[in-house]
Amino acid sequence: MAEKPFLYDQWYVCARSPEIVHDVMARRICGVPLVFYRKADGAIAALDDRCPHRKYPLSQGVLRGDDIECGYHGIRFRPDGRCASIPAQEDIPGGFSARAFPVVEKNQLVYVWMGDAAKADQTLVPDFFENSDADWAPARDYLRIEANWQIILDNLLDLTHLTFVHKSTLASPGIQENPLVVTVEGDTVRARREMLNVPPAPIFKTIRAFNGNIDRYQNITFTPPNHVHIKVEAKPAGLADDPDRVHHVVMNHLTPETARTTHYFWSISRRMRIDEPAMTELLGRLNRMAFEEDAVILRRQQEMIDADTEGSPLVNLAADKQVNEARRILRRKFAAEAGA
Repeated sequence: MAEKPFLYDQWYVCARSPEIVHDVMARRICGVPLVFYRKADGAIAALDDRCPHRKYPLSQGVLRGDDIECGYHGIRFRPDGRCASIPAQEDIPGGFSARAFPVVEKNQLVYVWMGDAAKADQTLVPDFFENSDADWAPARDYLRIEANWQIILDNLLDLTHLTFVHKSTLASPGIQENPLVVTVEGDTVRARREMLNVPPAPIFKTIRAFNGNIDRYQNITFTPPNHVHIKVEAKPAGLADDPDRVHHVVMNHLTPETARTTHYFWSISRRMRIDEPAMTELLGRLNRMAFEEDAVILRRQQEMIDADTEGSPLVNLAADKQVNEARRILRRKFAAEAGA
């Protein structure tokens, strides 16, 4: 892991759209306590959760229209962070304000920019259209994982662990035996694994009644600093054109809470049987079951890393090719931000 725990000049998923309403919501991002709320016009405000007067959490206050009122001394702040009023005095000191953070809402996700607001380019927000497109049926959820975000990133980019960790959901023969073909285009890392004529994993059997073996495909895309898009396909073994091909994607967004804890926003979305709410619920439940299994592994891994007082490095194997390429990109970004 990098010595500096976070990249700041990045868009981070901070919430799912339905989470933020016209009420205060607190969430720590990259070690910074933030308070979020939705204004009357539907736009979202994000402020430092520490009142600049005495650092009391603004999230312990209340909304007065589109202003937030500190619960300690009643000082009010506008959505852009400027002080609106101070009950104990008429004049407002120059520069007295709470820091505001740029926010963008896209594809049912809310992103916050943690760095220099002048660099917050909205065109850099990734497009996970499967999360909101009418031709797709998504199930969305959230986990708080007690591990560093880069450890979780490794977990998602090296899926050879499926065989051993997810026996009841995602495991099947063929994962270990078939290589991952990795390509790098700029800051994007893509990988594909083809598993031909293998038994279906349990999760595939819930979607379709396969009679015999399948051809299974994993397509993994890493978008820095912390997004992993996994497209999964399956069809009867040897069948060239299959209109009922199982096709779904798993979208993963790893937002640092602290150096040792991570907000894990995920969704699983499919473009078959999209009018079946029971299937959406089932896939969401199975996916959460798998990620909760990962959470146990990752927490214990983090504990062992923290207990290693000698700081011995992690060892890379052949299956870590995509992990290594992603790490190179992150190291370059950390170095560029440190230089800036």
